[in-house]
Formats: sequence, structure tokens, C-alpha cells
Amino acid sequence: MPVYEQGYSRYDGVRKPLSRRWVPLFREEVLPHLRKRRFLFVLLLALLPWTWGILLTFFHTQLGDSPSVRAFVAELPQVDEGLVATLLGNGYNLFLLTLTAIWVGSGLVARDRRDGTLGVFLGRSLSAPAYLWAKGAALGLFLLLFTLVPVLLLTVFQVGLTGDPSWLLAHARVLWGTLLFTLLGPGTLVLLFLALSSLSKSPRLIGLTFFGVVFLGPAVSGILYAVSRSPWVWVPSILTELKTLTVACLGAEVAERGNPLLPPAAPWVFFPVLAAASLLLLLARFRGRGVLR
Repeated sequence: MPVYEQGYSRYDGVRKPLSRRWVPLFREEVLPHLRKRRFLFVLLLALLPWTWGILLTFFHTQLGDSPSVRAFVAELPQVDEGLVATLLGNGYNLFLLTLTAIWVGSGLVARDRRDGTLGVFLGRSLSAPAYLWAKGAALGLFLLLFTLVPVLLLTVFQVGLTGDPSWLLAHARVLWGTLLFTLLGPGTLVLLFLALSSLSKSPRLIGLTFFGVVFLGPAVSGILYAVSRSPWVWVPSILTELKTLTVACLGAEVAERGNPLLPPAAPWVFFPVLAAASLLLLLARFRGRGVLR
């Protein structure tokens, strides 16, 4: 029977409120990655350094009281701001965080532009802010596994094994410093990937561009420093900025501080400026509908 002879029938489904229409898009962005074994393996690798912090708590609380054991435990570091800053800012954790950001973030908007589905999303079903929120939340969810989530697990084990809730008061900066680092560092990366992904229809091009900026940035900064001898030329190195940001947020000196020549104030300038530039680019691309062309 032709469509025009079927008449109209009442829709009996559930109409989602405007505030929740981003949820299906968020779900469809997250679930395909969780079905990939290689991606899950990378996420599992991200938790390995944090087992060292849990083992330290176990050694300090559960081992015997013999003099040899106490001497061994006394040589081990304590779980505090310095240890958390070291685990957050070590090259292993930052490399996996960057790899995950490239894996998930390079196709956030570019994939929809390539497939021609972006116009459908922005037509009637979703507003531009809701669309960007769904895409950014998907990337941010995975980046939390490298920042806030393992620190919360470490805190739970620390308080649970020691039975000392006062540790939370004495080391409250572990929690709010990690939250601040998450908002400034990975939060800025989410905005940056949304902006970069809106410029091209090729996720591969976006990933290669960001890979070159991140891993070739230190080499370019080194050349510029050799010429100018100015510590501010290290600003283009995102990994160095992230490493320095961990120290600034957690207020702890660690063995691997990033580049010691980088001014302590550099991350507080670099990440807000990068986030503002990304937001302005997104505003220009989506307000003028240039992202659909």
C-alpha cells in the first residue's frame, strides 16, 4: 500500500525531554569503543601504575612489626600529594592519556561530517550545545580513567586499609588538586579535540595533526630555546605543560617536574588560553553553520 494511502497513526513511543536528548548520541559514541579489545587493553594498562599506590598502602598497614620489616617499610614513600603528582604526571600515564584522546577524539565531529549525519543531528533533534556536550562527555569519560577515577580508588583503599578518615582532612589537596588538574588539563583537551575535529572530514588527519603537535612540540621547543634562551618557548609542548600542571595543582615537588626551565605560571596561562581559543572556534563553526560545509 502506498504511503499516502496509509493515513496517520498516533505515536505511542516515549518522547525524551529536551534535556536528555543527548544521551543516545553519548551512548552510541561510547559503546563502540567498549567493544574493541585493543581499546579495553589500553584502559587496563592505564590502571597499572596506580596498583603501586595501593601496594604501598598495603605494605604500610598489613605487614608485620618485625624490625627488618619496619626498616623496609620506612624506606617506601607515603601515599600523599607527591605520590599522586608523580603518578599523574609520569610519561607513561600521559602517553596513554594522549593515545586515548587521539583514538576517541579525532572522529568526534569529523566522522559525522564525513558520513553526512551532522546535518541530521543539528536539524531538529539536537541543538549545537547538546550535540557538543554529548561528544565531549564521551571523550571526557574515558580521560577520567587516567585522572580522577584512579585517584578516587587510591583514596578509598588508603582510608579503608588504614582505617583513618582523618587522612582525607590532612591530604584534602589530593582530591581537589586532582579535580582541578582534570578540569584544566584533560578538560581543555576535550575542547581542543572538538574544535580540531570540526575543521576536517578526516578523523585520520585530525589524529595525525594532534600527534605531530604533541610529540614534535618538545623538539620544536628545544630548538627555539637553543636560539632564544627563553623558558617561555616550552609552552607549545602540551605534555610538558600537563606534567607541570600536576605539580602546580597538587602543590608537591616531584622528581620529574617536567621541564625545570618552564615558569610555574605557564600552565595557568596556557590551558585557559587554549580552552578559550577552542571555544571561540567552536562558536564560529557551529553558529555560522560552517561545520556543515
